[in-house]
Amino acid sequence: MPLYKHLHISEDCNLYIWKIDEEIDYLKNQVKLDDKELEKYNGFGSESRKKEYLATRLLVQQYISSDLRIENNEHGKPFLVGSDLNISVSHTKNFAAIFVCKQSIPALDMEYLSDRVHRIAKRFLSESELENISDQDRTFHLYQHWCAKECLIKFYGKKDVHLIDELKIHPFTPGQDTFTGEVCRDDFSESYTFQYIQFDEYLLVYSLK
Repeated sequence: MPLYKHLHISEDCNLYIWKIDEEIDYLKNQVKLDDKELEKYNGFGSESRKKEYLATRLLVQQYISSDLRIENNEHGKPFLVGSDLNISVSHTKNFAAIFVCKQSIPALDMEYLSDRVHRIAKRFLSESELENISDQDRTFHLYQHWCAKECLIKFYGKKDVHLIDELKIHPFTPGQDTFTGEVCRDDFSESYTFQYIQFDEYLLVYSLK
């Protein structure tokens, strides 16, 4: 399994990205799954989703610790069982990534850059955010916003959040090194700074708190 990139983001944070090009049987033979994980794995209908599930678990076991397991809380947020390490996970067409920190709280989202985002832009961006989207780099800029809002959801920790009214991305240009956004709810109000990595036809956006 080729590790595509390992980034030492900060003193206590590491981000691992790799391309999933193995056959599913190879991945399954390499990873250790307990009964609960195996039941969840068998519940996935598509081979691609099974590969992503195996790949993220194997990545943790190979680069963090062979004894660690990923589970999800009642809101779907991943955590490492029996560990004080914090983790964020993302996967998209043939790639998977984990972001692991000792003290900071990480969030990342990775997406394959496609025209699909144009059809759904009005579902996750406000009118003012749409007005800020670059005409020249429209697809890339839209995905920067999409990935950042996915990160905000992960920081909030629950899925019952309104993408337009409660998640805000502040105006920025596609080429900026960093940009900012915030969660705006009565029970949760925090601002975050985002950075991004573009490789091949993919975009990964990440943040820390």
